[in-house]
Amino acid sequence: MKLYNTFKSLILEIASVDSIVDAIKKRDKIIIYYDGDEPGGRGLRLIEPVCFGYSKSDNPVVRAWDAQGASHTAYLGEQPLPGWRLFRADKIFSFKPTGETFNEPKPNYNPNGDKSMNRVIINADFSEVTPPTPQPTAPETETEVSVEDVLDDVIITTVNDMINSIIDKEGVDSLEGVDLSKAAESYKRIYSGIEDKIRRNLSNQEKNDLKPKVSELIQQSQSLIKK
Repeated sequence: MKLYNTFKSLILEIASVDSIVDAIKKRDKIIIYYDGDEPGGRGLRLIEPVCFGYSKSDNPVVRAWDAQGASHTAYLGEQPLPGWRLFRADKIFSFKPTGETFNEPKPNYNPNGDKSMNRVIINADFSEVTPPTPQPTAPETETEVSVEDVLDDVIITTVNDMINSIIDKEGVDSLEGVDLSKAAESYKRIYSGIEDKIRRNLSNQEKNDLKPKVSELIQQSQSLIKK
């Protein structure tokens, strides 16, 4: 009997009202050994206690988010964890902080108390928790496309379209003597095609700098296509 009383006093010290209240104030995550909720409910659980008071039957109770561990309702196939649970404090046989805290209430948390309690001693206060400062995110930037990246493709496409247009209108023989590198329309189309792909306008200086290379590439492309 003495041993039992000693063990009982140890239990009450570990799961004392003070330790429960302190955990709620600090928003400590707690490992408990719960001796209630049979079948399937006895065992270790990880909880986030948010409210302590007395039930309508005048039993000391703890409202907590039951994250994982033994679960009476899971055993019955109903409301598996995680979820809100009401624990009788006198059936909590160990009460050990994990060293971690919780700073946000879980869904459906009632900041005004607990309807299942006849008297609330303490309810968790999340108002003092400073929300994390949103970290600025770098704006998404599109990879810049250079003129050199698109030049060959634009010229080949443009020359091919212009040759096909000439053939459609005047026939294949009309290609003899045609030099698209000397046609102003070729450069107009090519510069426009480049601007579409690089998503900006070319300056007059850029166009002048590009002209000799564009002329050479037009001639090369035309010779390849005509063959």
